[in-house]
Amino acid sequence: MIGARVVVLGCAIRRVVALAGGLAALLLVRPVSAWAQRAAGCVTTADADSAWAAFRAQRLDEARRRFATATARCPTDAGARVGLAYVALRAGELRTARAGFDAALRLAPENYDALTGRGMLAWREGDLAAVRAAFQSALRVVPGDSLSLAYLARLPAMVDSTPLPVRRRPSTTIVAARTASRRFEVPDGRSGWRPFTLKAVNLGAALPGKYPSEFPPDDSTYERWIATIAAMKANAVRVYTVHPPYFYRALARWNAAHPGDPLWLVHGVWTEPPPGTLEDGYDDPAWHRAFMAEMNDVVNLVHGRAIIPPRPGHAGGRYIHDVSRWTVAWILGREWEPYSVVAYNARRPGVADWSGRFIRVSRGHALERWMAQAADSTIGYEMARFNAQRPIAYTNWPTLDPLTHPSEATQAEERALLAMRGEELPEPSKEFDNDAVGLDARRMTGTDAFPAGTFASYHAYPYYPDFIQLDTAYAASRSSEGPSSYMGYLRALVAHHGDMPVVIAEYGVPSSRGVAHLEPQGWHHGGHDEAAQARINARLTREIIEAGCAGLAIFALIDEWFKYNWAVIDFERPGDRNRLWYNALDAEQNYGIIAMRPGVRDSVVQLDGRGDDWSTEPWLSRSALDTNRSPLALKALRVQQDEGYLYLRLDVGAIDWTRGRYLIGIDTYRRDLGDVVLPVTRERVSTGLEFVLDLRGADSAQLLVDAPYNPRHPAPVKGALRPTSIHVYQRPFETRANDAGRWEELFVPSNRRRIGRDGTVYPERGTNWSTLRFGTSASSTLADWYADSTTGIIEVRLPWGLLNVIDPSARTVLFGMDADGSPAAMPTDGFRFLVRSYDPRTPTLPGDALPLRGTPLATWSWRPWETPRWYAERKPQFDALRAVFESLP
Repeated sequence: MIGARVVVLGCAIRRVVALAGGLAALLLVRPVSAWAQRAAGCVTTADADSAWAAFRAQRLDEARRRFATATARCPTDAGARVGLAYVALRAGELRTARAGFDAALRLAPENYDALTGRGMLAWREGDLAAVRAAFQSALRVVPGDSLSLAYLARLPAMVDSTPLPVRRRPSTTIVAARTASRRFEVPDGRSGWRPFTLKAVNLGAALPGKYPSEFPPDDSTYERWIATIAAMKANAVRVYTVHPPYFYRALARWNAAHPGDPLWLVHGVWTEPPPGTLEDGYDDPAWHRAFMAEMNDVVNLVHGRAIIPPRPGHAGGRYIHDVSRWTVAWILGREWEPYSVVAYNARRPGVADWSGRFIRVSRGHALERWMAQAADSTIGYEMARFNAQRPIAYTNWPTLDPLTHPSEATQAEERALLAMRGEELPEPSKEFDNDAVGLDARRMTGTDAFPAGTFASYHAYPYYPDFIQLDTAYAASRSSEGPSSYMGYLRALVAHHGDMPVVIAEYGVPSSRGVAHLEPQGWHHGGHDEAAQARINARLTREIIEAGCAGLAIFALIDEWFKYNWAVIDFERPGDRNRLWYNALDAEQNYGIIAMRPGVRDSVVQLDGRGDDWSTEPWLSRSALDTNRSPLALKALRVQQDEGYLYLRLDVGAIDWTRGRYLIGIDTYRRDLGDVVLPVTRERVSTGLEFVLDLRGADSAQLLVDAPYNPRHPAPVKGALRPTSIHVYQRPFETRANDAGRWEELFVPSNRRRIGRDGTVYPERGTNWSTLRFGTSASSTLADWYADSTTGIIEVRLPWGLLNVIDPSARTVLFGMDADGSPAAMPTDGFRFLVRSYDPRTPTLPGDALPLRGTPLATWSWRPWETPRWYAERKPQFDALRAVFESLP
């Protein structure tokens, strides 16, 4: 495991520690004593350690200052220059980083730190030849170095560049599929066409521990996934970007073996957001060329006619498997940020017609014309090379839909409304303008030269934006299955587009413990166990078709750990390491039809009260009174963990909630910080605590946080007609030594306070993440704890994020702020636990204690990791969606 090995190089001890870094994990090689040895004492070991400590804690300004001071003091010291270069690399200042590493190598050509840093920089820049050269040089300095070997192993194999055999362009245009009135049609195998309802599954391919650009190896993973999608009775797979050649090989082989029931392909063309100024970003020459080149690559590879050179962050190789006959549609681009569309249009005001050879636009604004030109270019390239075509659309979402929503004011409108009311928010909204501008696919139609036709593609979920639930027309809507704001929105969307087919290319609800947005029918952005997720997604599927849509694509095949959403992103740091651990609070990580579960399948803790999965875990604290059958008697506490959770097992004398309840205090960071007064019992303890579990019965248990360490707190809205507050960050995110005994619930706002265009005020809404759900693992995938009255065993499962653990893989917790005011991470040596029982009738009288009062708390810790353990398992929605897909046309 990278990070475990210590190597000695000359007089320097170098330790490998994990660090964030872009497309792949940057690994920092931290010199501990090299400066003092090399610089004859002008920089002390303490100076070096403090500089690197600031760097590891992401206090980049402080680290930069300390390294710069050392460089000024010792200009010939390579170690200080390496430190400055790593700071620049972390900050994305690649030119400065390159100059720093090169300067260090001029001073010390065999400096291992500089060589590996130069290699990581080359990886970020996509210069694979320089990556290879730098790490091979590092291996000559430190033979067998695991860091260098890991990067060299990531380098893609050389692609066979032998020209592909010449293939004659067909003389007759091949139309693989076409659009008709609100539907798709595909060839019927004879000489006609048959209606085709798109029933697709979105395929993201990032396995746990991997970046989205790190695709599965050629080990039959794609074959299994394709078989799973087909077994679910879906008829298509949607991909967002170019996959490795063996994905297309697997698809071609599956369809060749199932000629009467093939799995169709909807292929996307991915791009990062446009760079440069917002006004000109879409016309940035380099970005525009890259986007167009990606479109051409996609066209070539589905026809089995592409050789794509390897580069970091992209799939490449020799594409020789022709899947064009099963490619039913193109969907171009990404969900564009509305502010970029507004800015681009502002420089080019007004509407105009535009006509290309295959696509025309009627009275479109600037970006609508830009998207039409991109579509025309894609169609033209495929026609020129392959004389083939298929329906085309661009990615859109409700934030850029062409409808108008009275409940959704823009930020400028909302600021004006607040000023009229005399109100001032404690901090401004960070939300996009969700109704400032639209992209109207209806304005983009095909010419006579493009019989395949155009369609509209939307990523549309029931819970966001808020106008889906707040606009009165949607809120009053019903489907055949009952009230449904979502159905109201879908019907309006379909009606707006007239005869143009509408595809809901992403939809669904996630099976996360955390809730990122609330929805009136209960179809929230999270908060569903897997059984509820299955029921809801089955109904959403039926309603999309009932609303008149031409097809759909459920999101998504697998859970992907690298994803994040606004409710947790600031507390998954560094962000590129969230792929190494599973966050049950993160809604975006939990959409999958296939769960990617943390831990090891045969040894994961099950909440069942039996205790047989704890046999290998030692006691953390234990009482000698094992025979005491009182509900107040505490026998033992055990602790263990995996990549997703902290697990506790408490053995008690007997379970009777009317006579015995339990507090479990948790110290997550430094004994001298935190609150020393327990809730309920008000007992004073010797170690500061950040969290306390209050187990009071099956329907009443919660995790409480010491008030100063609660990440969010209510702040008043100044000038409001009646006292009103909204929840904002409580900076500086630090646990503090105190004896206030003030314990709070972890309330997370999900739907911000907003004012509609008509002046209607919609109050803030949110959820209490402290409430613990009682039940077994078998009864609910969101069960937090279970108590078995027969065995006297209480088991608790806590997601890392509930305990302000900001990266369990690096054993870091929330503490402090970065220069921009965002949460910072600090390493912890481990956790300490104490347990107290109390009688609810006399809670302030002392109950039993673990460990005994006056006994120091032992520190429980866990080993950091760079490679997570995980296993895959189908969720119930596989069967639920199979039944719905099978019932659709």
